[in-house]
Amino acid sequence: MSRAPARSASPQRIAMIAACPFPSPRGSQVLIRELAQNLADRGHAVHLVTYPHGESLVPIHGIHVHRVRPPGFLSLPGHLGWRRVILDAWLAVTLYRVVRDQQIDVIHAHNYEGPLVAYLVRWLTGVPVVYHSHNALSDELAYYVAPGWRRTVAHRLGRFLDRQIPRRADFSVALTPELEGFLRAHGVAANRVAVVPPGAATGVATEGRADEADLFRGRFVVMYTGNLDPYQDLDVLCDGFARLRQSVACPLLVLVTHEANWSERISDSLACALREGHAEVIFAPAFSVVRRLMARADVLVCPRSSWSGFPIKLVNYLSMGRPVVVAEGSAKAVIDGETGLVFRNRDAQHLALALRRLSDDAALRTQLGENARLASAKWDGWKQVVIQIERIFAEVAHRARADGAEAGVGRGGKPRGLIAFSRGRISAASRRQSG
Repeated sequence: MSRAPARSASPQRIAMIAACPFPSPRGSQVLIRELAQNLADRGHAVHLVTYPHGESLVPIHGIHVHRVRPPGFLSLPGHLGWRRVILDAWLAVTLYRVVRDQQIDVIHAHNYEGPLVAYLVRWLTGVPVVYHSHNALSDELAYYVAPGWRRTVAHRLGRFLDRQIPRRADFSVALTPELEGFLRAHGVAANRVAVVPPGAATGVATEGRADEADLFRGRFVVMYTGNLDPYQDLDVLCDGFARLRQSVACPLLVLVTHEANWSERISDSLACALREGHAEVIFAPAFSVVRRLMARADVLVCPRSSWSGFPIKLVNYLSMGRPVVVAEGSAKAVIDGETGLVFRNRDAQHLALALRRLSDDAALRTQLGENARLASAKWDGWKQVVIQIERIFAEVAHRARADGAEAGVGRGGKPRGLIAFSRGRISAASRRQSG
C-alpha cells in the first residue's frame, strides 16, 4: 500500500500561469504539469491559468485549471502565430480574476509570456511573482525564423527581453547553473535566484510487450523522441545518421513524436530516408508508448545544441538504462564516457563517430546504459524539487507581506499594488508640501 504524500506545514494559494497549450507531452508543459501536480499533492491550492486547448489531455488530479475563453473569431487550435497576442491578453484578464477571487499568495510564471502577464497583475494586486526560467530567449528565439536579417533581429530582441524580464521578478528559478549565471549577469540579484533542476523520471525501465520484440527487425536503432521544432537540431541528427550509414550495415533512424502532423514538418532529407527504408517516424501520443519504444532503442540521441534549457527528454533517456548520445550544449547531467557520449554542437561527423563507436562495442553500450540508470536513480525526484519550490514561495510571500505592512494591505493580508503605489505617491507629495 503506497503512502500518501507528505503535506506541507504551510499550504499556499498559487496561481501558475502557462502561456501555452496544456497539457502536452512537450518538455516545458511536462515540467509545469509535474510541478503543479506535486504541489497539489503537498496540500497547496494550485490554480493553473492556461490556453483554451491542450495537445494531450492526460489526467490531472487536484489542480484547478482555468482556461481562457477567447473571442469567437479566434479559431483554435493549430499554429497560433499572431493569435498568441490575443490569447495572452485574455490570460491577463483571467489571471487577474483568479488572483482576486482565490486570494492568491504567489504567482508562478513560466517561460517569457507568463511573467509579462504576471507583472501586470502584480501591479494591480501586489501579489509577488516567481519567474521560472526555462531558457534564455536570445539563445532560442532565433531558431524560429529563417537565417539572415530576420534571425539577427530575433537574436537582438531576445537579448533585450533577457535584460528586462527576469530581473523584474520577485524571485527567479533557473533549471541549470549556466542559466543561473546568465540571469545574474543580466541583472538578477544573487539572493533572488536559485537553481532547481527538473525532477527525475518516475517508474522503472519498460521492457516492452512480447509482440514488440522484433519491432525493428534486429537493426541497430538510433532513436530520438520529442517535438520536431527547429531548436532540436534534427538536421544534424539526419546528417550524422547518413554518415553512419556509410560504415554500418542497415542502421535504422527512429523518430518518436506526439505530433500527429509530423509528415508536414519533416525535412527533405528525412523524407528521403523514410522512402528508402532507412528511417521511421512513429506517432506516440501516450508517454507509456514512448517508454516502451525507448526500451527497444540501441542508442538514444539528443542533438540539441541550445545551451540554456534542460531537455526533459534527457531525464527520461537516462532513466531507461540505454546509452545516450548528446550534443554538448544540452549535455546536462551527462559525463562524457561515463553516463553517455557527448559530441560537439552541430558537428554531424562527430555525432556519426559516437554512433559508430557504440555500434561496434556492445559492452560499451551496456556499461553506459547501466551508468546512466544508476545516475538517474540518485537524482532528486519531483517531490524533493517541489519542496525547494515551496520554500521559495514561502520566502517571497513573507517578503511581500512585510512590504505590504508599509505600503498598504489588502484583504487577506495581501498588499494591493495599485493602491500601494497610489498611497506611496500621495505620501511623497505630502512630505514635499510639508517640507
